[in-house]
Amino acid sequence: MKRYIIPFDTQSLPVKEVDTVIIGAGIAGLSAANQLVKLGIRPLIITKKPPSISNSFLAQGGIAAAIHRDDDPQLHYRDTLNAGRGICVEKNVRVLVEEGLERVVDLLNIGVPFDRDSEGRVLLTKEGGHSRRRVLHVKDKTGSAIGSVLYSQIKDRVEFLEGYYLEEILTDEGRYAGIIITDGEKHYLIRSKSLVLATGGYSSIYLRNTSAYKISGDAIGAAFRAGCVLADLEFVQFHPTALYLEGQPAYLITEAVRGEGAVLIDDTGSRFVDEMKPRDEVARAIFKKYAEGRKVYLDLNPLLKKGISIKERFPTVYALLDNFGFTDSYTVPVSPAAHYSIGGIQATANGKTSVEGVFAVGESSCTGIHGANRLASNSLLECVTFGYKTGYAVFIYNMYADINRKRLKSQPSGTKLLTREERFNYLRTLKEVMWKYVGLERSRSGLEKALGDISALGEKLENYSNSRYLLDLVYLSKGIILSALNREESRGTHYRLDFPEEKEAYKKHTKIYNDLKIKLEVN
Repeated sequence: MKRYIIPFDTQSLPVKEVDTVIIGAGIAGLSAANQLVKLGIRPLIITKKPPSISNSFLAQGGIAAAIHRDDDPQLHYRDTLNAGRGICVEKNVRVLVEEGLERVVDLLNIGVPFDRDSEGRVLLTKEGGHSRRRVLHVKDKTGSAIGSVLYSQIKDRVEFLEGYYLEEILTDEGRYAGIIITDGEKHYLIRSKSLVLATGGYSSIYLRNTSAYKISGDAIGAAFRAGCVLADLEFVQFHPTALYLEGQPAYLITEAVRGEGAVLIDDTGSRFVDEMKPRDEVARAIFKKYAEGRKVYLDLNPLLKKGISIKERFPTVYALLDNFGFTDSYTVPVSPAAHYSIGGIQATANGKTSVEGVFAVGESSCTGIHGANRLASNSLLECVTFGYKTGYAVFIYNMYADINRKRLKSQPSGTKLLTREERFNYLRTLKEVMWKYVGLERSRSGLEKALGDISALGEKLENYSNSRYLLDLVYLSKGIILSALNREESRGTHYRLDFPEEKEAYKKHTKIYNDLKIKLEVN
């Protein structure tokens, strides 16, 4: 694996120096930035796209917190552990459900307009795996509502660079030293004391996915090359209900509609699964129906019978159904799609990674709170809770850190240039391989085939000087495949046809190191 793959000396680049860089402006990045500005640090936030183009801004369902008098963080803790199938990092789950409750109160205090009843009490819904109604929501635009309020808090107190991509994370003797970014034409060197990666997950590495445009996981690959340990990459959550129309992208239909009463039926009109089971179980039940030659539909008519206005309660879903002509029948063809990356850059609850000065938060990180299967609506809670803690950790780190101004050299890469068409074709090939062999159901033969195909793709890309993005996705894909091969059991979102049962020996976390060595370890 190449250490750096930018073919020039960093001393030849235009230089900018700042205190802290945050890459990504979803809810995790904004939450970290919000704390930093309160502590007197003006971070530089770098994004590929505007903040609204992020996975967390697209989150429809809600944010989970035990705020009702009949609920308790201990129940939320237990539900999270149950969904995680025995490998959640329990101390971090405690932080999530206890401190997360305080962070949700903070959101209420700064004006996030959560839905309320006629007496002003926050309305709560129930999603799969929860034993109580504890999901706060803003219709079906919860992520956008939270993100917009957070953005309004900091927009005039941070510096934004929009339209830039992370190319390299530079290190010196194992410590963070700076980054190289590009706008697609020119490259720039950013020197800072610390770096926060809030770049989202890697579900878009699959052909069928619900990820926001350009949230690809390549920054996780760059972090991997820089020395960050990755964890639990084999655990990818497939959302059960994405609109399924041939030739169309996978449009998410929030789980909250099932929480309010929508049911799953096959093309005979029969229900075949408990819709409120954890997502991996529901997704596999739908997948098996398609394998049997059946089709699956999400029937929203029970909501109408309960007097729920879909247009009022779920305006995003309604607009989607209206656009594709399903507001007459309210019976929508659905199938699973890659949705959430449980694995990522190994990080503490404070965002610290294995590379000093590099922090990771949100879906790009892996703190172990989700175990083998994320409990619905815990992800936004993770973003605000651990984003808050990461802000403090960065502030403390920066107190004693200096900006590294050493001359760091990159290694030469290939000499040929990829055309736009070649880049598209290589990327599609990668996504097809991952979907076909490393998706909802896996086997040794399929995973080995995928490893061979992805490795061959990587060898081709090594010959090009503009293949960094694709190579980082190749490294990430290989990490997912090797992790899935190593886990010879089925647990949560990871399902092996050849090892369909959980095994006590695998009640551990998969760690993958820079030399692509795999270890099973207890956090």
